[in-house]
Amino acid sequence: RADKYTNYGQLELIETQTISSTTLVEFQLTGNYNVYFLTFSDMKLIDTKELLLRFSDDGGTTFEASGYDYASQRGDSGGSFSEVRQTNDSHILGISSNGASTNETQNGYMYFYNMLDSSKYGFCTWQSKGFDSGGKSEFHFGSGVRDTAVTYNAIQFKDSGGTGVQQGDFSLYGIKEYS
Repeated sequence: RADKYTNYGQLELIETQTISSTTLVEFQLTGNYNVYFLTFSDMKLIDTKELLLRFSDDGGTTFEASGYDYASQRGDSGGSFSEVRQTNDSHILGISSNGASTNETQNGYMYFYNMLDSSKYGFCTWQSKGFDSGGKSEFHFGSGVRDTAVTYNAIQFKDSGGTGVQQGDFSLYGIKEYS
């Protein structure tokens, strides 16, 4: 309780958000962590939309709309596989689209690195499992960066239509380090 025992990599819960109606999902990156870990479960978007991620360097007042690079791999149970790559985009494509039918949800996790270090770029990696807009079981993994070195102290998720997330549970953790 008083940090007397070393537990390298210990997850410290910062915040959990349960979404039950369409809304933007935003988190403040509080604490002094080099690595943040975010989980999402039973996430649902509007059919054929994709989850987009943006960073903020002013505490969430505005979110940067340029300078993101990302690459990812997708595959589904129908045998379709694809690679997505983009440079200098307005967002990071975090999660592919999912269907609007009952139980067609996405589940997964993301890591965020160097977000509070103004001398380094902010990076993220992700992996998810769910259903695509055609109802096929799919996987998606990738990584992204905003290649401007500033302090990123908030993140935002919304769908590619700009409206937000329809439902889901999102939990943000800091990964404790010891020096």
